[in-house]
Amino acid sequence: MLLILRSKKKISPKIKEFNKKLSHHLEKMGVVFSFASFEDIELFMENKKISLFINGKPLSTWKTIYPRKVGSYRGLAFILASLSKKNKIFFIDRFHEKIKDSSDAAKLVQMFNFTQNGVPIPKTYCTAIYSQKQIEAACEFLGFPIVVKQCNTSQGSGVRLAKNNSELKNAIKDLLGNKNKGDVFLQEFIPNDFEYRIFVTGNSVGAAEKKIRTKPGEFRNNVFLGAKEEFIDTSKTKKRILAAALKASRVSGIQISGVDIVEKNGRPIVLEANSCPGLTLDEEISPELKSLAHYLERCEKNATMQ
Repeated sequence: MLLILRSKKKISPKIKEFNKKLSHHLEKMGVVFSFASFEDIELFMENKKISLFINGKPLSTWKTIYPRKVGSYRGLAFILASLSKKNKIFFIDRFHEKIKDSSDAAKLVQMFNFTQNGVPIPKTYCTAIYSQKQIEAACEFLGFPIVVKQCNTSQGSGVRLAKNNSELKNAIKDLLGNKNKGDVFLQEFIPNDFEYRIFVTGNSVGAAEKKIRTKPGEFRNNVFLGAKEEFIDTSKTKKRILAAALKASRVSGIQISGVDIVEKNGRPIVLEANSCPGLTLDEEISPELKSLAHYLERCEKNATMQ
């Protein structure tokens, strides 16, 4: 079956005419087809499993997918194109397979790449719009509390914690209203007392620290929001934490990164790999600047170093 995708459900008279005339030709040729929009897409990610549905139907329903217009849904277009290729579905056009890490969907694309490559992440749900039906699906999949994130923010901004349905709807409405910050995705909340920040330089770990929140009622372990830094000896840091950080950095294609990790039942869960991590300039407590200098020196000596 052929699927023709438009960017939004609501269509103009011109698009209605286009659909009508194209349908006429396809029907005469005996082609089985359907129309949908990016707003009909739901994405579920957990462990190494990725499920994508369009109008409630699995991706495998279609043999060919043609996005007539992507609009602002570049991240979803990238993910849809990548999954189509993996499932041998002909996707028009292939340029959508190009990495969208620099787009407004950077964080969502990163979560998708992590899941595809076996980097553990929190359970993640995304859709273009959040109708009541889609919110119910997200709640069933994630359970409360739910973390609501904008796709292209930093320093803890654009992140909300919803403890019930009402808070979830308000957080989504609030964050979607700020169109300058990209789309929104949802994740399970993993209870924690702190999170690790692993500073990766190339194929090595340059520094490790614990970011410990200090403000009552705050759920984000972000230094910009007042979290305390506690640097720890990398040789005494759990090997599985360091291994997860190195893999996340490698999968992201980031040579110098700050990888945020929490633990769930003793297992590392990667929250994010930052391409421009904030560094602590107090060298009495932080080895980050020295590690960065050593890495840059090695790169300068060997320009082909990855």
